[in-house]
Amino acid sequence: MSSSRSPNARGRRASSLAAGGLALAVVAELSSAGLLGLSGWFISACAVAGAATFSSFSYIAPSGGVRAFAMARVAGNYSKRLVLHAAALRRIATARAGLFDRAAAGDRAQVDGLWSGELLDRSMADADSDGMALIECTTPVAVTAALTVGAVLAVAVSTSVVPAAVLLAGVVVMAVIAHRTPGTAREAEQHTRKALRAELVTAVDAWTELASLGAAERLAARTTTRFTRLDTAREAAGRHRHRTTLAIGLIGTATLTATVAVGSAPDAPTFVFVALLALGVLSQAEQLATAAEARAIVKAAHRRLTANLPRPASDPASPAMRSWSTEQGIGFADFPLPPMALRPGRVLGVTVARGAVLVVTGRSGSGKSTLLRALASSLRQATDGRESRPAVVAVAADDHLFTGTLGSNWRLADAALTDDEIDERLAELRLSDSGLTARTPVGPGGRQLSGGELRRVYLGRALARHPHVLIVDEPTTGLDDRTARHVLGILANLPDTTVVLALHDVPACLESAGHMTRLPLDHTSQEAP
Repeated sequence: MSSSRSPNARGRRASSLAAGGLALAVVAELSSAGLLGLSGWFISACAVAGAATFSSFSYIAPSGGVRAFAMARVAGNYSKRLVLHAAALRRIATARAGLFDRAAAGDRAQVDGLWSGELLDRSMADADSDGMALIECTTPVAVTAALTVGAVLAVAVSTSVVPAAVLLAGVVVMAVIAHRTPGTAREAEQHTRKALRAELVTAVDAWTELASLGAAERLAARTTTRFTRLDTAREAAGRHRHRTTLAIGLIGTATLTATVAVGSAPDAPTFVFVALLALGVLSQAEQLATAAEARAIVKAAHRRLTANLPRPASDPASPAMRSWSTEQGIGFADFPLPPMALRPGRVLGVTVARGAVLVVTGRSGSGKSTLLRALASSLRQATDGRESRPAVVAVAADDHLFTGTLGSNWRLADAALTDDEIDERLAELRLSDSGLTARTPVGPGGRQLSGGELRRVYLGRALARHPHVLIVDEPTTGLDDRTARHVLGILANLPDTTVVLALHDVPACLESAGHMTRLPLDHTSQEAP
């Protein structure tokens, strides 16, 4: 399938499936209501005919109708489940694809700092809720509306307009009560459960550190408080749901009683038919409360999905810069240091030859990390990304390892890496001295590795991509002097890769490199050439 027609084709296919599923749902519920009413009428008519001395009642046609309704109900229910779930899955896929399309089309500096695991998890859950709205919200409303119209017409024809009007009024009142009852209590319960789950996962991962801090008791008390909040939220949601269900149930009972009382049925079978038909409609109308509750959650999810992507508070806007990348090297100009830097407003620019090293130096808070993030984002935007070899690979100070093995993490950079190749590269980074291999488990977030081992694992994974430009923030963090010199020697001898490093000071092993350019950011350093 061509890419030009895939988004529109997916949307049309999902809409067609949704319309077909709704039609099947209506057929299934109409068949259920018809089966209920006709069965009651048929049984009553048979009883009346059996009590009469002489009767010409024929059971052939009504029994055929009962069988027809029963078969239509079974086939309709089975078909609607297949079609509605297929449509819902397509809507979920479309919502997820749209979410990532909007992210890819947005500002790269914003997107780079946006996708935390928590936000991604919430976005995926919102996409699921948005897709399931077809089953949880739209279908109950459409079925109730169709069933009400059909039942009102049937009651009016069988008896009179008055009981039909009473039935219609009762369903409308039930719908109004359900509509005016938002799902805020259920949403609050879900939010509290999510916060508790996140804290428990974090506490399990960091239990050793928490115990060493003597914070276990305080954490247990805080977790107990969160459990209490969850119980309170559940109770509030349960009371809220119970009140709504009770109100709708009372209205339904009153409507059923009034419909039967004001009806002028010509005979007993017709009376039973009207009563059972009204009961079926009112039972379906009770589902509107659940649909309204789900609708409030779906609206909130849809609002978050369609809103502009938020910028996290911890990731301030990166200053704009003009950058370029050619076969001869990279460069940037007109970069103003941000307000949080030690020298805010200072405009920077530099050119670095291919295979050379640019070292950005300065004290903590001087703006080194901000400059590296802005450069990585700007260079990515300046390239078209059509090459298999990436233009820019950045290793942040707080990079991430996924739970698994070293090999599984490095294969995210190069899926073709074998265990032997990974072991060779681990040896080059002197990680094999610590007994690390491709099959070594790293634990959640790399917690089984030391800080120095983590930095070298991040670097090794980045080097596995063979990028044109490698940007590394604090490559020697957690390393002893000997290992730090070895790692910097590797980074300084990548003839086909331009390397940008952020360091507090330039070590002697880089000072002697003839292809190193220094860019100081603080007051005490000399100005850049």
